[in-house]
Amino acid sequence: MKKWEAVFSACLVSFLVVIGITTNSYAQSRTEIGAKKINYKYAYSCDGFNQDRDDVAASAMTLALFDRVGLSDRIAHFHFNTNFGGEPLHADEHRKSVLQTAVLFGIIEEENGDDAFFDVSRSEKERTDAINHLAEQILKANKKEPLMIFAAGGVQLPYLALKKAIYKGAKKRTLSSVVFVSHSKANEQTRRKNSPNPDYHNNWDDLKKLSPFVRFIDYTSPLVNGRRDGRVNLSQNSTAWNQGPRGNKGKGVADWQWLEGYGCDVEGFGFSGTKGEWLLTRLKAAGAPEIGHNGNAEGDASDAGMVFSQLLGGITDATMEEIRDYFMK
Repeated sequence: MKKWEAVFSACLVSFLVVIGITTNSYAQSRTEIGAKKINYKYAYSCDGFNQDRDDVAASAMTLALFDRVGLSDRIAHFHFNTNFGGEPLHADEHRKSVLQTAVLFGIIEEENGDDAFFDVSRSEKERTDAINHLAEQILKANKKEPLMIFAAGGVQLPYLALKKAIYKGAKKRTLSSVVFVSHSKANEQTRRKNSPNPDYHNNWDDLKKLSPFVRFIDYTSPLVNGRRDGRVNLSQNSTAWNQGPRGNKGKGVADWQWLEGYGCDVEGFGFSGTKGEWLLTRLKAAGAPEIGHNGNAEGDASDAGMVFSQLLGGITDATMEEIRDYFMK
């Protein structure tokens, strides 16, 4: 039996027990699709190479969200470590959060397989492969299976992928089935025209200029940053998804401890425990002092909030209790 099959078998019973609860409890979803379920495929783009170590936590939590709601097979593309500005202080730790989480949760079969996951910091070839692969997913988008692309970092690679798809013949029908989602002004503004860094040449506005047919949901949208009182709070750092020192006065992962009881047992990469216990290691690793830069990131999975807001049952202004219920109820 392959490893992913073993994981699937171990989790199947618990998944069947809770799936009815999940779909009933969260049927009225405050997402960009409202209560109507659209059969999206999903792509995810994030940095994490040297700029935002919170991706060490958020990338793992994002994969856990897809796994929890039963949409792992809808992940069409995932690339990460896109910022080359400086030394790769935590590229390896982020790689664990993406590839090892995906293996442990049964999303991919092996850590470095031929699949839809790309660490673009490892080589120029892998970066090029990521661009080509995302362009292919854009070209496959259609009304029955639209593509939602989460921009959790600078948008240079998605920009090049969209540009390539258009060059290869993507027409209005295809492009109108593509949605880009952003959650951060900082990510949307990332551009340094005179920089030799290949990941800083274009920003969100440049991306939007490529096609009038693509839909763009930016950080000012209530669909991603909406609050219960009707306002739009433009920072996800204030949400329950960030329970690190910025969001919880130095308590770190304290409010995430309920994760210990989440999910079936998984084993590999020197780890043995529940899925939730593995996620706690990722939340802790984001703040580990030995990986430098942005040392207040422990417990910060704020980028995952962008994904949560768009999945069936997700909401834009979730409390920690609601996040816990989503996983545990």
